[in-house]
Amino acid sequence: MTESDFKEWLEKYLRPQEQRSADKIKEIFAEDGVYWWGPYGEPRQGVKAIYEHHRNALSHQEDIHYSYEILATTEAYGLARFYLKIKDHNPGAPNRYEGIFMVHLNEENKCTLFEEWYNFTTVDE
Repeated sequence: MTESDFKEWLEKYLRPQEQRSADKIKEIFAEDGVYWWGPYGEPRQGVKAIYEHHRNALSHQEDIHYSYEILATTEAYGLARFYLKIKDHNPGAPNRYEGIFMVHLNEENKCTLFEEWYNFTTVDE
């Protein structure tokens, strides 16, 4: 994967979320893609489950702001550090995240495996 391909994919993944739209998920994940969100949950398997996960999360979130830096790309995957500031209407939900994405893309630049590790904080604003 090239850095350019990875950046393009990250933009297609993150910017629609900032606009609270999960629809792009259907276009950027492979039909049999796997999405590991966090260290303890079960993975979302298949584009439909990945889409539903994002649609549900975005239903109670607003003021979403992502930034990232690409750390590395290899033939097999890309690594990026991300920062997220968010307003989540779930009581006690964090409003700042920082973590790592590992993204595997197929020859069509669709994600086949997405892994995310993160830390979070709740900051009074």
